[in-house]
Amino acid sequence: MSQNYGVLRVVRVRLPTTATAELQERYPTGWLPEERLVHLLTRRETTIGRALMNDVVLMDPTVSRIHARVNFEGSGEDSAWSITNLTSQNIMRVNGRPVPSGESLPMQSEDIIVLGSTMLQLIAPQHSKADTGSSDGLVTEQLPALQSFATRDDGGAARQGSKPETIATPANRSQMSPLPAQPAPELQAQPWKEDEEESILGAGVTMQFALPQRMGLRTRWLIAGIGVSILIISTLITLILNGLIGLNALALYGTSNFLAAIIIPAIPTVCIALLVNFMDRFEREPWFLRLGAFLWGAVIAIPPALFIEQKIDTTLQNILAPGVSEVIRNVFAGLNAGVTEETIKGAGLLLLFFVLRDEFDNVTDGIVYGALIGAGFALVENFRYFAFDFKQFPVFLIVYRIVLGWLGHSTFTACFGAALGYVRHTRIRWRQIAIPLLGYLLAVGLHTFFDFVTFQASAALSTSSGNSNVALLSLLALIGDYIPPFLAQMFLLYILIKALAHEAAVIREFLAVEVSNGVVKVDEYALLQNSFQRTKAERRVLRGRGIKQWLRVKALYQTEIGLAFRKWHVNMGDKPKLGYLQPEDAYRQRIKRLRHEIAAGK
Repeated sequence: MSQNYGVLRVVRVRLPTTATAELQERYPTGWLPEERLVHLLTRRETTIGRALMNDVVLMDPTVSRIHARVNFEGSGEDSAWSITNLTSQNIMRVNGRPVPSGESLPMQSEDIIVLGSTMLQLIAPQHSKADTGSSDGLVTEQLPALQSFATRDDGGAARQGSKPETIATPANRSQMSPLPAQPAPELQAQPWKEDEEESILGAGVTMQFALPQRMGLRTRWLIAGIGVSILIISTLITLILNGLIGLNALALYGTSNFLAAIIIPAIPTVCIALLVNFMDRFEREPWFLRLGAFLWGAVIAIPPALFIEQKIDTTLQNILAPGVSEVIRNVFAGLNAGVTEETIKGAGLLLLFFVLRDEFDNVTDGIVYGALIGAGFALVENFRYFAFDFKQFPVFLIVYRIVLGWLGHSTFTACFGAALGYVRHTRIRWRQIAIPLLGYLLAVGLHTFFDFVTFQASAALSTSSGNSNVALLSLLALIGDYIPPFLAQMFLLYILIKALAHEAAVIREFLAVEVSNGVVKVDEYALLQNSFQRTKAERRVLRGRGIKQWLRVKALYQTEIGLAFRKWHVNMGDKPKLGYLQPEDAYRQRIKRLRHEIAAGK
């Protein structure tokens, strides 16, 4: 069985000084295949170079065929790393210090190595006596400091010539004088909860810091009560409205329309849920927040959107003169739907962003939450269309609303979500304001244009009176109506790929120190950056060790990834939390607890 001693992390690749245009195309700046950005060191001697015979192959034309050898000697606290230059004249440096040809230089974890135009970093666990010692060793190491503190009077001045007081250790505790008798405390303290067993299906570390720590229990219950009340009221209104629609459709058009309205709109919803699960592959969002985003679109957003749109539509009909053209009326109708629906759906994203900011990590999360809110809204909206119009226009509805338009609402809302997630990537104030505003305007613009073309083409079809040319042009307009959303989807796909690569880079960068400190293991560090390999490893645990261990392993991996993202947010300017415990420490405690539970296997 192979052992993982450490990893070599590729930090940066620079172009050669004499790079031609052809070479720049072949070796673009910073490009390397994703699976080769971290190289596991499974041997005590690891060769590095450009030739395929090496243990670590670098795709760098300035690296020699066999450039260097990394050595790991000893074990435990006596272990040591070193690197040997195997070239006669090529560049090799360790922390900026040149290594002459044929000579070696000792290394430690987190040292930077430069080979040719490639910069690497050694990441390995650091061993010390404190790692292998018992808890008594810690007491012994603290004795001088404790004795120095004990020889001070109340004012803090040291008492010269006084004999140090005896420190209670296991060896001399029995020789100490008995403690003085004291009355019982007036009130009994509550037990601390750090060591209590945590549910692997619980809210996790992030949620315990979501609300201000100074907020009292009553305030928390009040906020929770208001949220639950809004959800219940919105659910009742949505169920009553859709119940009336369903009963009306059942009475007018029969069972087929009713069943179609229930079954067919659910198909794109399931597809979007699967797509979101595939996209959210590194720092996964909790299931209850995904469900909350979906319910915002399906339940909470529907009643206010319906009420506001009807009020605005009535007002527009009273304001617009009878002679106003149908085109102007359709423009205002499309604008009414676009502004109202995207504002109410976007309010759910804003609520997640400001209240649960630590769970809204980046662009990926914005796309995930936006897609789920849009999927919920589209599910309820499509129910109405299929309930009343399926019997008359079955093919049109399936093609227009399901085949072509299954991502419509999700695309609009995801534009605003992605722009909102970009705020986590920048410290520049004007960008934090301008980019979300542009994302919101893009969502409103796409939605408005889509509905305007739909209203205009539908009106032309209804008044064509058998004119085949008008009917054909209207159908072509309806099909072409999906070109702007499709272009938006391609743009979202592009930034999603960039965001996923950035997530892997965050894990690679901010967990390096945790590997050195022994919080994250070497094999976990390499595995966390490859989502597909991590999923395979989790499935092996599920097949071999059962559901409970599978949930623990998943929780361990997600906690380690969460630690990386928390450190990144702090690096990007997030303020420390109130209280003595910071999220970084809470993540480390949970990692330790989960690893202990996995080892126990209970």
